[in-house]
Amino acid sequence: MFRIGEFSQLVRVSPRMLRHYEKCGLLAPAEIDPFTGYRQYSASQIPAVSRIAALRDMGFTIGEIGEILPRFEDGEYLRVTLRRKAAEVRESMAAAEARLKKLMEMSGELRKESDIMLYEVELKKLDAVKVLSLRGLIPKYNQESMLWEKLGRYIGENQIACHNDGYSVYYDGEYMESSPDVEVAIPVDELGESRGEFVYKTYPAVELAATLRFSGPFDGGYDAAGEKLARWMEENGYAFAGNLRGHVIVSPDEQAEPEKWLTELQAPVKKIG
Repeated sequence: MFRIGEFSQLVRVSPRMLRHYEKCGLLAPAEIDPFTGYRQYSASQIPAVSRIAALRDMGFTIGEIGEILPRFEDGEYLRVTLRRKAAEVRESMAAAEARLKKLMEMSGELRKESDIMLYEVELKKLDAVKVLSLRGLIPKYNQESMLWEKLGRYIGENQIACHNDGYSVYYDGEYMESSPDVEVAIPVDELGESRGEFVYKTYPAVELAATLRFSGPFDGGYDAAGEKLARWMEENGYAFAGNLRGHVIVSPDEQAEPEKWLTELQAPVKKIG
């Protein structure tokens, strides 16, 4: 089971929105501690969160989502419902094209994860690594590239020797709808002199981490990997013991084709129960 903040990181939905889903009757916590009131969520609820988020992004109201969810597995009902919504979108403004695209993807029974290859979860020790890092608040998670571009310019301008892989560390204890605190870092052989926001540091060794590699685009890859990792942690009795981070092993700089990108999601863990 996961606390609401931990669960929000895995599903990339804010705690505020999860509470809203609960209030509207769409998604109740798997358990609520009778003494503390803390909400606990299960990995088995992740598909429901994904469906709610997808339907919401398509423009369905909370009331409509409540009607659709119980019949989500009814293929004919879902196709008719999606086509009806698609017709409404076509009649509205051109800016609704993004929603229409998601509707057509769903009606054709396509998922982002279809382009993602997930490997098996591996429990291992992570070695310490020397890095040159840049940390900051960015507007949204999908705008992480602004940090990478800034770090890349600094490395090029100062002719810094570094490796080809990289890390993204997420410091917020929960998923943030805006201004997430993110750090990007490039491994180096030797620590140099830090200058302003460009900081040399050593990521300490992690004695125990649950790791999961995925190949394919980042968009959808992190979601699919987060779901599989959550299920594994829950089934095997592990809890978070540190900040979640991504390790880009084969990056867009090395491979132009997204299906050849390779990323490892790393979660420091501890045994519970």
